[in-house]
Amino acid sequence: MARGAVHASLSRAAVDWMVNTVDLTKLLEQLNIPRLGVDEVLLPTLQVSEALDMPGRFTAACVKKGNVTGFITRVEIWQYQKKELCFSANFRHSVCVFGVEDFPWLSNQLKLVANKMMPSFDYSAVDCMHELLFNRTHLGQVNNDLHLFLYESQPYVRYHKNRTNPDRNYTLDCSYGL
Repeated sequence: MARGAVHASLSRAAVDWMVNTVDLTKLLEQLNIPRLGVDEVLLPTLQVSEALDMPGRFTAACVKKGNVTGFITRVEIWQYQKKELCFSANFRHSVCVFGVEDFPWLSNQLKLVANKMMPSFDYSAVDCMHELLFNRTHLGQVNNDLHLFLYESQPYVRYHKNRTNPDRNYTLDCSYGL
Protein backbone atom coordinates (compact mmCIF):
# COMPACT_ATOMS: atom_id res chain seq x y z
CA MET A 1 0.00 0.00 0.00
CA ALA A 2 1.12 3.53 -0.70
CA ARG A 3 -0.08 6.93 0.38
CA GLY A 4 0.26 10.04 -1.71
CA ALA A 5 -1.46 12.90 -3.46
CA VAL A 6 -5.15 12.87 -4.30
CA HIS A 7 -4.41 14.43 -7.68
CA ALA A 8 -3.04 12.15 -10.38
CA SER A 9 -2.11 12.28 -14.04
CA LEU A 10 -3.15 9.02 -15.65
CA SER A 11 -2.63 7.71 -19.14
CA ARG A 12 -5.60 6.66 -21.24
CA ALA A 13 -4.32 3.08 -20.94
CA ALA A 14 -4.33 3.32 -17.12
CA VAL A 15 -7.91 4.62 -17.03
CA ASP A 16 -9.03 1.93 -19.48
CA TRP A 17 -7.32 -0.69 -17.29
CA MET A 18 -9.09 0.60 -14.15
CA VAL A 19 -12.51 0.71 -15.84
CA ASN A 20 -12.42 -2.35 -18.10
CA THR A 21 -9.72 -4.77 -16.95
CA VAL A 22 -9.25 -4.87 -13.21
CA ASP A 23 -12.03 -5.17 -10.63
CA LEU A 24 -11.24 -2.68 -7.87
CA THR A 25 -14.40 -3.39 -5.83
CA LYS A 26 -12.70 -5.43 -3.09
CA LEU A 27 -9.79 -3.00 -2.76
CA LEU A 28 -12.18 -0.03 -2.52
CA GLU A 29 -14.21 -1.84 0.16
CA GLN A 30 -11.05 -2.51 2.15
CA LEU A 31 -9.88 1.09 1.86
CA ASN A 32 -13.27 2.64 2.60
CA ILE A 33 -12.86 3.00 6.36
CA PRO A 34 -13.14 6.34 8.20
CA ARG A 35 -9.60 6.50 9.58
CA LEU A 36 -7.99 5.83 6.20
CA GLY A 37 -8.09 8.43 3.44
CA VAL A 38 -9.16 6.24 0.51
CA ASP A 39 -8.54 9.16 -1.84
CA GLU A 40 -4.90 9.36 -0.70
CA VAL A 41 -4.28 5.60 -0.91
CA LEU A 42 -6.06 4.12 -3.93
CA LEU A 43 -4.31 5.83 -6.85
CA PRO A 44 -0.87 6.01 -5.22
CA THR A 45 -1.09 2.26 -4.51
CA LEU A 46 -2.11 1.50 -8.08
CA GLN A 47 0.64 3.75 -9.44
CA VAL A 48 3.48 1.95 -7.64
CA SER A 49 2.23 -1.63 -7.32
CA GLU A 50 4.37 -4.08 -9.25
CA ALA A 51 1.86 -6.86 -8.49
CA LEU A 52 -1.06 -4.98 -10.08
CA ASP A 53 1.13 -3.61 -12.92
CA MET A 54 -1.14 -0.76 -13.98
CA PRO A 55 -0.20 0.65 -17.41
CA GLY A 56 2.02 3.71 -17.04
CA ARG A 57 2.80 2.95 -13.41
CA PHE A 58 5.91 4.14 -11.59
CA THR A 59 7.85 2.27 -8.93
CA ALA A 60 7.95 2.32 -5.14
CA ALA A 61 11.76 2.20 -5.24
CA CYS A 62 12.16 5.97 -4.80
CA VAL A 63 9.90 6.14 -1.74
CA LYS A 64 11.60 3.08 -0.25
CA LYS A 65 14.91 4.96 -0.59
CA GLY A 66 13.39 7.95 1.21
CA ASN A 67 13.13 10.07 -1.95
CA VAL A 68 9.79 11.46 -2.96
CA THR A 69 10.10 12.76 -6.50
CA GLY A 70 8.20 15.82 -7.60
CA PHE A 71 5.38 15.48 -10.07
CA ILE A 72 3.83 17.54 -12.86
CA THR A 73 0.20 17.21 -11.89
CA ARG A 74 -0.34 19.96 -9.36
CA VAL A 75 1.15 23.18 -8.11
CA GLU A 76 0.16 24.35 -4.65
CA ILE A 77 1.49 26.59 -1.91
CA TRP A 78 1.32 25.22 1.61
CA GLN A 79 0.90 27.69 4.46
CA TYR A 80 3.72 26.08 6.46
CA GLN A 81 6.21 26.08 3.56
CA LYS A 82 6.23 29.16 1.32
CA LYS A 83 3.24 31.20 2.40
CA GLU A 84 4.90 34.42 1.19
CA LEU A 85 4.25 33.18 -2.38
CA CYS A 86 0.49 33.21 -1.73
CA PHE A 87 -0.30 36.77 -2.74
CA SER A 88 -4.00 36.36 -2.00
CA ALA A 89 -3.02 35.54 1.62
CA ASN A 90 -6.06 33.24 1.78
CA PHE A 91 -5.63 29.64 2.94
CA ARG A 92 -8.03 26.72 3.17
CA HIS A 93 -6.87 23.53 4.87
CA SER A 94 -3.37 25.08 4.90
CA VAL A 95 -3.32 25.43 1.08
CA CYS A 96 -3.28 28.80 -0.69
CA VAL A 97 -6.53 29.73 -2.41
CA PHE A 98 -5.24 31.54 -5.46
CA GLY A 99 -6.65 34.94 -6.31
CA VAL A 100 -6.14 37.26 -9.26
CA GLU A 101 -3.04 38.67 -7.54
CA ASP A 102 -1.47 35.19 -7.90
CA PHE A 103 -2.17 35.04 -11.64
CA PRO A 104 1.23 36.31 -12.91
CA TRP A 105 2.99 33.63 -10.84
CA LEU A 106 0.50 30.91 -11.83
CA SER A 107 0.72 31.70 -15.54
CA ASN A 108 4.43 30.81 -15.47
CA GLN A 109 4.13 27.47 -13.69
CA LEU A 110 5.13 24.24 -15.40
CA LYS A 111 2.59 22.04 -13.64
CA LEU A 112 -0.76 21.03 -15.11
CA VAL A 113 -3.25 21.99 -12.38
CA ALA A 114 -3.37 24.82 -9.83
CA ASN A 115 -4.65 23.76 -6.43
CA LYS A 116 -6.70 25.63 -5.20
CA MET A 117 -8.96 28.08 -6.92
CA MET A 118 -12.42 28.82 -5.62
CA PRO A 119 -14.88 30.88 -7.67
CA SER A 120 -16.63 31.84 -4.43
CA PHE A 121 -13.38 33.44 -3.22
CA ASP A 122 -12.15 35.12 -6.41
CA TYR A 123 -13.92 34.34 -9.66
CA SER A 124 -11.62 36.65 -11.60
CA ALA A 125 -8.68 34.28 -10.99
CA VAL A 126 -10.67 31.39 -12.48
CA ASP A 127 -11.83 33.55 -15.39
CA CYS A 128 -8.30 34.79 -16.14
CA MET A 129 -6.97 31.23 -16.12
CA HIS A 130 -9.74 30.12 -18.49
CA GLU A 131 -8.92 32.99 -20.85
CA LEU A 132 -5.18 32.21 -20.73
CA LEU A 133 -5.77 28.53 -21.55
CA PHE A 134 -8.18 29.44 -24.35
CA ASN A 135 -5.72 31.94 -25.84
CA ARG A 136 -2.82 29.49 -25.66
CA THR A 137 -4.91 26.67 -27.13
CA HIS A 138 -6.88 28.44 -29.85
CA LEU A 139 -5.18 31.76 -30.58
CA GLY A 140 -1.54 30.72 -30.52
CA GLN A 141 -0.60 32.91 -27.56
CA VAL A 142 2.91 31.99 -26.40
CA ASN A 143 4.05 33.49 -23.11
CA ASN A 144 6.80 30.99 -22.48
CA ASP A 145 8.34 28.35 -24.71
CA LEU A 146 7.28 24.83 -23.88
CA HIS A 147 10.45 22.96 -22.96
CA LEU A 148 9.49 19.34 -23.58
CA PHE A 149 12.83 18.12 -22.21
CA LEU A 150 11.70 19.24 -18.73
CA TYR A 151 8.81 16.80 -18.94
CA GLU A 152 10.67 14.07 -20.83
CA SER A 153 13.45 14.04 -18.22
CA GLN A 154 11.15 13.43 -15.25
CA PRO A 155 11.95 10.20 -13.35
CA TYR A 156 8.51 8.67 -13.94
CA VAL A 157 8.63 9.44 -17.69
CA ARG A 158 12.12 7.95 -18.03
CA TYR A 159 11.07 4.92 -15.94
CA HIS A 160 8.06 4.27 -18.16
CA LYS A 161 10.11 4.66 -21.35
CA ASN A 162 12.57 2.12 -19.99
CA ARG A 163 9.77 -0.31 -19.15
CA THR A 164 8.43 0.04 -22.69
CA ASN A 165 11.85 -0.12 -24.40
CA PRO A 166 14.44 -1.49 -21.96
CA ASP A 167 17.87 0.12 -22.03
CA ARG A 168 20.64 -1.74 -20.22
CA ASN A 169 22.29 1.61 -19.38
CA TYR A 170 19.17 2.97 -17.66
CA THR A 171 19.46 3.86 -13.98
CA LEU A 172 16.51 5.02 -11.89
CA ASP A 173 17.22 8.54 -10.64
CA CYS A 174 14.99 9.51 -7.72
CA SER A 175 16.79 12.75 -6.91
CA TYR A 176 14.59 15.24 -8.74
CA GLY A 177 11.22 16.03 -10.21
CA LEU A 178 9.16 19.09 -11.09
